[in-house]
Amino acid sequence: MAAERTQIGEAKASPTKDFFVKMLTRDIDLQDALLDLLDNCVDGIVRSGAATDDKPKPYQNYRATVTLCKDHFSIEDNCGGIPYDIAVKSAFAMGRPPGTAELSSHATVGMYGIGMKRAIFKLGTEALVESRHDKAFTVEFSSKWMSSDDWTNLPMYALSEDKIPAGVTRIVVYKLNDEVAACFHDKQWVDDFRKVVAQHYSIILSKGFAVDIGSPEELGEGKGHVNPDVFQLLNSEKKEDGTAIAPYVYLGKLGDVSVEIYAGLYRELTKQELESEEGTRGSFDEAGWTVACNDRVVIWKDKTKLTGWGEATVPNYHGQFIAITGIVLLQSDQPKQLPLTTTKRGIDAASNVYLDVKDLMREATKSLTAFTNRWKKFPDQLEEIYKGTEYVDLPKLRAQATETASAAIRKYPDFKKSDPQYPVPPQEKTSSRVSFVALKKDVEHLANHFFDDAKTKPGIVGEAAFNHVLEETRK
Repeated sequence: MAAERTQIGEAKASPTKDFFVKMLTRDIDLQDALLDLLDNCVDGIVRSGAATDDKPKPYQNYRATVTLCKDHFSIEDNCGGIPYDIAVKSAFAMGRPPGTAELSSHATVGMYGIGMKRAIFKLGTEALVESRHDKAFTVEFSSKWMSSDDWTNLPMYALSEDKIPAGVTRIVVYKLNDEVAACFHDKQWVDDFRKVVAQHYSIILSKGFAVDIGSPEELGEGKGHVNPDVFQLLNSEKKEDGTAIAPYVYLGKLGDVSVEIYAGLYRELTKQELESEEGTRGSFDEAGWTVACNDRVVIWKDKTKLTGWGEATVPNYHGQFIAITGIVLLQSDQPKQLPLTTTKRGIDAASNVYLDVKDLMREATKSLTAFTNRWKKFPDQLEEIYKGTEYVDLPKLRAQATETASAAIRKYPDFKKSDPQYPVPPQEKTSSRVSFVALKKDVEHLANHFFDDAKTKPGIVGEAAFNHVLEETRK
C-alpha cells in the first residue's frame, strides 16, 4: 500500500489565455478563419433539417453578408440562429464539451467547437455575438476578458427582439488586429478572398446559399456578390463502336462515409496541348482534383501527389493533361469520420478513408492520361472525336450516376463504377509497336549507312532499317 502523502498545495497547470489564443490562431490563415464563420452559417441550416438533397436548391433563401472595414468586421446570416440552451452550454466553450455529441450527428463540417472563437481571436480584441433562435441574446467578448488570464464565463445579455430578426446571427468584431485591418483595406486581398469563397463554397453556393462580401459602400451598391466556380465535364452519346467522351464515375461507401467520384475532360484538348510536355497554365486551366467533405471543398484543383499524380503508375501532371479534372464528394453524418484537417482547407492524407479514395482517383487519372497519350500521336484527327459533346454540370452528373455506375469493383465490393470506353485512333487499331535491343556499334553502323551521322537517335535508325527491309521484301 502506498505511503500516505500530505498535500501542501497545488501547482498551476492551466494554460494562460494569451498563450492559448496565440497558439490557436498562429497556424490558421485569416481567410481560413473567416471561412470557419461561413461554415457555422451552413451548419446551422443543416442542423435545422431545412437542407435536404431532395430539393434542387436546398440552401435557397439562406444568406450570409460579410462586411469588411478598417475599424470593424461583421458577418450576419439568417441560417436559424443559436438556440439559447446551446449558447449557454457549449457554443462559446473552447472546444466541444462532453455530452454535446448530438451537435455533430448531422452532415456538417464543424467538429472541434473552436471555429467561431478562433476567428474572433484572429480578428480583434472586442466582439459581440447577437442571435435569435428561441430567445434573443448577446454574448460579449471584451478587451478585459481577452487580456485577462482568468477563464471566466462570457457575459450574456437579453436582446430586444426588435433589434434582430428571427433566425439571424450577427457577429461584430471591433479593435481589429493591425494586420487584419490592413487586409480589409486592401482591394486585392478582398478580391482574392471572394475567389477563395467561390472555389471552396462552389457546391454550397450552387445549392442556393448566397454570400456577399465587401465594404459597406460596395454592399450598399449591390456589389460583392460571390458566384460559384462551377464543376462540369464533357459528355457525348455512345457511337456505333461503343466509344464515348464520358465521365468516370465511382459510387460507394467506406464505413460511415459515402463516396462519389466524377472524373473526365472539362474541355477539348488542342493539338498544341497534346504535343506539350510543359507544365503550362492558362486562363482555362481548371485541371486537377477537387475534394469536398459534406459539400465544403477542402482541396481545389490539385495536381500533386496529394491527389495521386506522380504516384504508382500515374504520370506527373504536365501541360498535356490540361483538360483532365475530377471531383470527390465525401459525405457523412459523423463529421469526425471525414479526412479533414482542423483548418478544413486540407486533407488528412494518412486517413484510411482517403487512402482508399485516392486509389480510385488514381485509376481514373491513369485511364484519362492514357487517352491523351494515345491521341498525341494523331493530333490532326483530334477534333473529330469531340463532335456531339456537351457540358454536364455536377447536379446532372449526380442525378445520372446511379444509372451509369453499374460495374462492380473487385477490390471494393461496396462500390459501383462507370468505366467508359474512350475513342481510340483508327491507326492504333492496325498498328503495333516494335522495340528491341541492339549493340551500339551496330546502331551506329546503320546510322552512318542511312543518315551519314553516327549520333542519329536509335529510334529513328530502327524505323529507317525497318522501312528499308519492308520495301525490299515487297519488291
